[in-house]
Amino acid sequence: MRDICIFDFDGSVTTQQILLQRYCQRTEIVDLHSQRNVARLWTRPAVYERLAHENFSGRRPYFSLLGSGDYHHFSLALIANQEGPLTVVLFDNHPDWMRPPHRYHCGTWVYSLARLPQVERIVIVGLESGDLDGNRFAHGDLESYASGKIVFLPTLPITATIPGHGTVRLESNLQKNPEQGIAAMLAAITTERVYVSIDKDCLRSEDACTNWEQGTLDLDFVLRAMAAVGKQHVIVGADTVGDYSPPLFRSPFKWVGSLFDRPRNAFCFSPPLSCLQRNEVANLKLLNVLDECH
Repeated sequence: MRDICIFDFDGSVTTQQILLQRYCQRTEIVDLHSQRNVARLWTRPAVYERLAHENFSGRRPYFSLLGSGDYHHFSLALIANQEGPLTVVLFDNHPDWMRPPHRYHCGTWVYSLARLPQVERIVIVGLESGDLDGNRFAHGDLESYASGKIVFLPTLPITATIPGHGTVRLESNLQKNPEQGIAAMLAAITTERVYVSIDKDCLRSEDACTNWEQGTLDLDFVLRAMAAVGKQHVIVGADTVGDYSPPLFRSPFKWVGSLFDRPRNAFCFSPPLSCLQRNEVANLKLLNVLDECH
């Protein structure tokens, strides 16, 4: 049974030899190297729809690895194959909920996710990037937030300004009391079926190495949270991004867009092997917990 799928845009996962050897009988590799540039960061609708039809349509792997967080918008194609009603639990340092112009963008895909008919709720855990602070909140999917379809559980308290509603404070106990944080996450899940997506940029740098700024969540917390979901609900699928690849682009527009969004040192960062190995360890531990939930 091949229930693990590596969608290999950038080679960041296929270099993880321990993972490949341990799970070789269960793993399918979809070679998407030729699409790495057009797919990275954002993807034009016609290209996205072609890639989704040719490589994602009908696939329901139990665990998918998509490479860099620059490809997180392809989680949308995987979740679109799932049946509902469905809650998506997203561990991420960023909300990824900005309103388009780019519909298929790693920073806007949650906006499109909230409009899939089978998705009843999206619970976003681990935010601390600053993307919701103050007036920045107004650039996101306010409609889904107001209706309760998107729920935020940030790592640290966030003070946001919502047009027409003034200032609100978003907070959870993720850092002060992790068990209460997990309880709040479970309370926010409204369906039996759950899909889990993990962007390793929510993790502290001791647990992962990404090409975005890192959060401060402990990998052990994420593993415990996933195990708790698996005990009370049915995890129908999961994916992860945040494996390291250099943020390189052919498009000058993507260079500029990435320059404004990404930490400056991301373009000159050359991580040592010991740093990259943290991602493989994280992937192995994620797989282990998912197997226990299966």
